[in-house]
This record gives sequence, structure tokens and C-alpha cells, in this order.
Amino acid sequence: MNRLRSLNKDIQLQLARIPVETSNLCIGMYVAKLDRPWLETPFVFQGFVIKDKVEIELLQTHCSVVFVDVDKGKLTEAEIRALAARSRGGVVRHVPPNRQSARGPGIFGRLAIRMGLGALFSRRKNHENGIYEVSATVRREAPKARAAWEKAVRAYRHIFDRTRRTGTVDVDQVRKLLAPMVESILRNPDAMAWTVFSGKRSGRKYCRAVATSVWSVMFGRHLGLDRQTLDELALGGLLLDIGNTSLAEGILHAEGAITHDEYAQVPLHVQAGIDILSRSAGVSTIAQEMVAHHHERFDGSGYPNGGEGSAIPMYGRIAGIVDCYDAMTTKNNYSPALAAYDAARELNELRNETFHGEVVEQFLQTIGMFPTGSVVGLSNGSVALVLEQNRDNPLQPKVLVLLASDGSRLDKPEIVNPGAWHDKSGANLWIARGHEHGAFGIDPADYFA
Repeated sequence: MNRLRSLNKDIQLQLARIPVETSNLCIGMYVAKLDRPWLETPFVFQGFVIKDKVEIELLQTHCSVVFVDVDKGKLTEAEIRALAARSRGGVVRHVPPNRQSARGPGIFGRLAIRMGLGALFSRRKNHENGIYEVSATVRREAPKARAAWEKAVRAYRHIFDRTRRTGTVDVDQVRKLLAPMVESILRNPDAMAWTVFSGKRSGRKYCRAVATSVWSVMFGRHLGLDRQTLDELALGGLLLDIGNTSLAEGILHAEGAITHDEYAQVPLHVQAGIDILSRSAGVSTIAQEMVAHHHERFDGSGYPNGGEGSAIPMYGRIAGIVDCYDAMTTKNNYSPALAAYDAARELNELRNETFHGEVVEQFLQTIGMFPTGSVVGLSNGSVALVLEQNRDNPLQPKVLVLLASDGSRLDKPEIVNPGAWHDKSGANLWIARGHEHGAFGIDPADYFA
């Protein structure tokens, strides 16, 4: 209870976790427990700080009482003392007024102000600025997304080989190459997410570079960043590991585990990448920050400089998360690919330690807990394919049920739409787990062709 050291021990114990009626919640409170299962609500993970009125309204819709952990919240000391006085071991029926304005915008809010952005969160519909509308269905966009992905993967090999020979990158050429991919993400990011995961199964080399470019653009789109910035995020994401061109062939193309001495050479790719970009014309500050800091960690445990906290620029933090997520969901010589849901859970456990908490939270909102095209297990034992995201409730996407609870394939697959998450008996239905891509022999390409 570091934040409560100035309070007496009785108050500290009292505030460990107190019940609060949802009608009396305020921004800055940390919601640690609900009066119902988390999976039956729109909230992605257990435990979060209330940031806006939308979250309060959602809590009021789904819960009567929640349990608040003051030590993890953002209340002032005066608000904490008032809360303690009102709780008295029971349910809080009155709280101090909302002081959001006094606290000012969060880290992404400050980024938005600096960059002249109007809105950051795509769920805030009808905002006049910073919102990208989905202009194509997944089925309609899937062929275009796949074509852009395949073109980028093929081209990156040539980019990599040329950089290895010349020590520079033709930035203008790379931007032209990435433009169709960025445009596809703008039309429908879910189609490109499905394409990435489907493409990973092919085992083709150089997919990682294109995938980190995709995640970077999707993240920027979610934050409402302008098109020029999205183009730079695409460039930086693609070139995160361009410094690998300096590694020996034996390390770069190793089929199995590499030696300790060889592994010691790997961190050197960051500085090599920085040097390559410094020799290349037209590289933006955004791309430079992404390449230079994508292995730095918020707690100072990263490399090459051991930077921590605010010393890591924002775009470096974004790059670190997208790179880590893609590594988790990609099979390598040391570990199998994690299911998207499991990777998201691991990232969540790393927030406020390895990665900045708010950046993690926004990235998880970007990709969704169960990306389009992922295979999921439902609470009744059946297996389904995610067809479309539900931005209002990430835990209830549109899914196509393919396997019955006994594992048999349904003759007529059943669609479960957002807002209709119940089985034939009327019982509540939810996603119980995520499966790795290709599980049960399910190929998303059969349904998004």
C-alpha cells in the first residue's frame, strides 16, 4: 500500500477492497472485483482504472456493486480519506465528486494534444476527428488484404537482401510497397488481422517484419492517428529488425537453437538498424524511434541502453509491444506459437512492468482478445471461428460455430451474433478459451475466400 502510507493502519486495512454501488462510481477508481463473472461483461480483463463515463455506464449496466482497490487507483488523498469515512465497512453510497478535469488527460491524451488529434479511442463514435470508419466487410476486404500482404512479404525479401548488400534502405520504394496494406487496414483492420494469422501458418520467412508493420498501423488507426503517421508506423514496423542484415548467415537462417556466443550477437542488430537508417534518405523520426527502442522495456530490463519509463519515446513503446505480441504468436525454434488470447493475457500481465500499462491496454483493444479468423472454444464445449469483432463488447464477437460440444463437425454451421450470446436453451454463452490458429483442422481461408 505504497500510496496509503500517510494514512493510519486502520484506514489502510479498511481500504484494501471496499464495495461501491455502481451509481456512486467516479473516474480514477480501480475496479478490482465485480458482483458477477468478468466473462459475462464487456470488460476484457479483471482489474482496471475507470477512465471515462462510458466505462461507468457499462459498469452500471452490468453490475450493481463493484469492489474498489484504492491503492491501485488514481484518487487524491482527500478523496481516499472521504471514501474511508463513508465506507465504514459497508457499501459506499456516496463518493466525492469526479475530479477528472483536475487530473488532466492521460498519457495518450497528452500525445493527442501534442499531435493535434481529436480522439484516440475508436469506440468513441460520432467524434468529429480521429475516427476511422469501417468501409468494407471482412469478406469483401479479405482478398485485397491477402493480396497486399503477399506482395509485401515477397518484396521484403528483396528489401532485406538489398540492404544486406548496400547498407541502406530505399525508403520511397518501401512506402509505395506498404501503401496498399495501409489502405486495406483503413477499410477494415479485421480483414488484415485474419490475413496475418493465416499467413503465419505458411511458415514463410520474412512474415514477422510485415506482421509487425500491420500491428503498428492497426494500433495507430485505433488511436486515431493521421494517415501520414500511419504510413510512418508501417515503415518503422517493417524495419524493426532490418539490423538483422548485419548478422552472420548461420545465425540468421539457423534451423535449430544457436550457441551462446551466437545469441550474444543478436542484440547488436538494434544498433546496426540505427546505423542503416542513418545512412538512408527520407527516414522519419517515428521510424527511427521505433527501430532504436523496440527492445527497450518500461522497467529498464531491455536493450541496448536499458532505458526505462519516460526515457522510452512513445513510438518506441508502441514498437516494443507490437514486436513482443508478434513474437508470442509466431512459432520459432524455441517455442510454439501462442493462441492470440493467451498472448493477450501475457501482455496484460506485463503491463506497468515490462510495458507501459496504458499502451498495453490500448493495444489489446486494438487487436481484440479474439482476432477475426481465430479459433475459440465456447462455454458449452463447442468450437467456433471468429468472423467479426464487436468493438462495444470485445468478448462477444460474431462467431461461426463449426464443432459441437462432442467434437463432431456441424452439418450446418451456426452464427452467433453480438447481443445474442446464449445457447438454444437460453443459457448464457461465452468464450471460454482461445485456440492456436489451425486448431481442429479449421482453416479460416475456407470461410473468408
